[in-house]
Amino acid sequence: MSFKSLQIRYQTARSLPAPYSYFYTLSITTVAANAIQVDLAITYPDRDDIDDDELIAEGYTRDDDYAWSGRLPRAWGESLAALVRKTRLQPLNEDELNEDDDFWDITIEMDGTKTSGKPAKPDDWQYLMQELIQATYEAVGRERPFELTYLNLSDPKEELEVRLTASFAERTVTLTTVKNRREQTKTLAWSTLQHVMSQVYTYDYDPDDAQLKRPRRDGQWLNLGTEEWYDIGNYRALGKLFREL
Repeated sequence: MSFKSLQIRYQTARSLPAPYSYFYTLSITTVAANAIQVDLAITYPDRDDIDDDELIAEGYTRDDDYAWSGRLPRAWGESLAALVRKTRLQPLNEDELNEDDDFWDITIEMDGTKTSGKPAKPDDWQYLMQELIQATYEAVGRERPFELTYLNLSDPKEELEVRLTASFAERTVTLTTVKNRREQTKTLAWSTLQHVMSQVYTYDYDPDDAQLKRPRRDGQWLNLGTEEWYDIGNYRALGKLFREL
C-alpha cells in the first residue's frame, strides 16, 4: 500500500446549474488486509427554487443528499494505491479556476508526510471516484451490480447467451456464456468492464422499440438489467464484442 490516508474535496464547475451540481467530501484510510475505510458525504445545493415536477423529470428528488461510512475490500485499496503512485499534485489556487473548472482539493498521507493540491490529470480521479461512489451505492443496497445479457439467436444450431455481472463494491467482473446448452463461467479483468461499457453506451436504445419479454425469435438482443430487450442486429461491432469476450 502506497498511502495511509486520502482526503478529497470536490465540487462541480460553477457553470453547472442545479439540480446537476453537487459537491462531496471523501475520507479514505487503509485498514487491515489492505481494505479501506470510506467516509463519504454528497450534497446537492441550490434546489429550493426548482419545482418538484422538474426534479422528478430529471430523475432527482427534493433531497438527494447522501452519506455513507463503511469498508471496501482489498481490490479498492490496490486500485487507489495505483492511482496515487502515478498522481502529481499541483498547487491549488481557487482564484485561478474559471467557470468551467471543477474544484479539486486532495490530501495524500504516506510515509508520515502529507501533500495537498489539485491533480494534474483530474480525469483519472474523476473516473475512479465515480466508480467508488457507485460502489457505496451498491454496498448500501441503493443500486444493484451492473448486469447485461446478450443473446444471439440468428442460428438455431449455434445459439449463444452471454451474461456479464459487475460488482462495483467488490470490483469484480464475472462472465457466463451458454453455447449449445453448455455453460462456462470465468472472471474478467476490471478494465474489461470499462471497455464493454464504453462500447455499449455508444449507442442509443429506444424503450419504445424494445421487447419486454425474453426474445425467442431470430436476431441479436441486448438486455441492460431492466425488462427491455433491444434488437442490436444492426450493431455489428457490438455483437462482435460480446462474441469475443
